[in-house]
Amino acid sequence: MHAVLERVACQIANEVRGLDAETTQLHPGGLAYKWSVQEVVEHLVLGYRLTANNLETRLKKGRLSRKRTRTGLQWSLQLMILSFGYLPQGVPALDETMPAPARLAMDGQQLEDLLRREMTAMDALLDSCRHKFGIERVATHPWLGPLRVDQWRRFHAVHGLHHLTQLQSVIAQVAAKPVPVRTSSSGSTKKLRIPAHRPLA
Repeated sequence: MHAVLERVACQIANEVRGLDAETTQLHPGGLAYKWSVQEVVEHLVLGYRLTANNLETRLKKGRLSRKRTRTGLQWSLQLMILSFGYLPQGVPALDETMPAPARLAMDGQQLEDLLRREMTAMDALLDSCRHKFGIERVATHPWLGPLRVDQWRRFHAVHGLHHLTQLQSVIAQVAAKPVPVRTSSSGSTKKLRIPAHRPLA
C-alpha cells in the first residue's frame, strides 16, 4: 500500500484494535444519530469501495471520463481539501457511504482487517490507473470533480484523518475507563528500624 494511505491506516488501527464488539456498537451519549466506532469505519470502507468502483469502470472502458474540467466550486474545494488538508465540518456524507443499520457486529481487530483490505484493493486500482492513464485525471469525485491518482490518495488521507479525530472522540466517550490504582501509605508498610551505627573499637 502507498505510504500516504498506510500512515492513515496505521493511525486508525491503533485507535480501534483493542476494542471489543460491544464497544464498537455504542453511540456517544446513547444517541443513535451519532455514529459508533463501527459506523465510522464502515463509512470509510464504503468510500474506498465507491472510489474502487469508479476506477474499475474507467479501466474496463479503457478510457478516461469525457468530463475532465473543473467548476469554480470544485477548484476551490480541491484547493481547500487537497492543498491545505482541511475538510469542512458538518458536510453530510454521500448516500453511498452511509453505514447500514443492520450489520454484523465486529470488534476492533476485525474492523482494522476490513479497513486495510478495502484500502489495499482501492490502492491497487489506483496503481493500475496510474500505469494506464499516467498523470491524467482518472476519475470524477462527486464534489471535487475529476482527480489524478495522487489527488485521490490525498483525498482519502485527509478524509481518513478527519474521521480519525471523530473516532478518538467517540472512543473517549464509549470505551470503559481504566480503574485508577490507589496507593495508600497507611498500614501498607512498616517503618524499618535501622540499628544505630556503632563505631569500631
